[in-house]
Amino acid sequence: MASELLADLDLRGTLLRERPELREHRGQGPGPLTLARCDLSGADLRGLDLPGWVFHDCNLDEARLTGARLDAAVFHGGSARSATFVDADLAGARFEMVDATGAHFGGALMSEAQFHGCRLMGTNFEGTRGLGMLLQDSNLYAANLGGAALGNAALTGLRLTEASLRGADLRGSDLSGSVLVGADLFAAKLKNADLRGADLGPVDLDRLRALSGAIISRTQAEAILVELANVVVTD
Repeated sequence: MASELLADLDLRGTLLRERPELREHRGQGPGPLTLARCDLSGADLRGLDLPGWVFHDCNLDEARLTGARLDAAVFHGGSARSATFVDADLAGARFEMVDATGAHFGGALMSEAQFHGCRLMGTNFEGTRGLGMLLQDSNLYAANLGGAALGNAALTGLRLTEASLRGADLRGSDLSGSVLVGADLFAAKLKNADLRGADLGPVDLDRLRALSGAIISRTQAEAILVELANVVVTD
């Protein structure tokens, strides 16, 4: 069944469960909705059943989505700055070119959730649940990915400068082309993670230990040797 479209609604600060035009679509109605260019800033969507809903160029800044069911939902464009997705079900959800700076995803189910071309600066993913979350071509400056399950994923084109990856599972993942300058890798699992072409930033002995098991290029290895031992590498 095709998704019904509602556009240009002003829903700022609204308790959505009380909006009559939305009530019949919350989990038991004729199907998911597509909301286009709607202002949901500060709106209360806590605990709502919204599987498969599409948010196209919507403003979800500071919206409260704690415990909402958003599996297979699509967020395309727009923003969700400082929005709260704590304990939400985002399994299979897709975020495309969304500014979710400072959003909180703690405790959310992120199985197979995808983020492409997003601004995620300072965004908190610590304590998220599920396997298969994918992040690509996104800015995660100072984001918190502590303990995140990101193994065997193509995590390419990420800016992870100053991000926390403490205890994150990155085993077998491809981080080529990503920036890891100043990223906290303490206790991160990096066995067979492909860091070739990634910007690792300065590498001291502690950071070298954190990179244990990762795959790096000969050029990177030589640069680390020069930095640590002040030697000259020649053919």
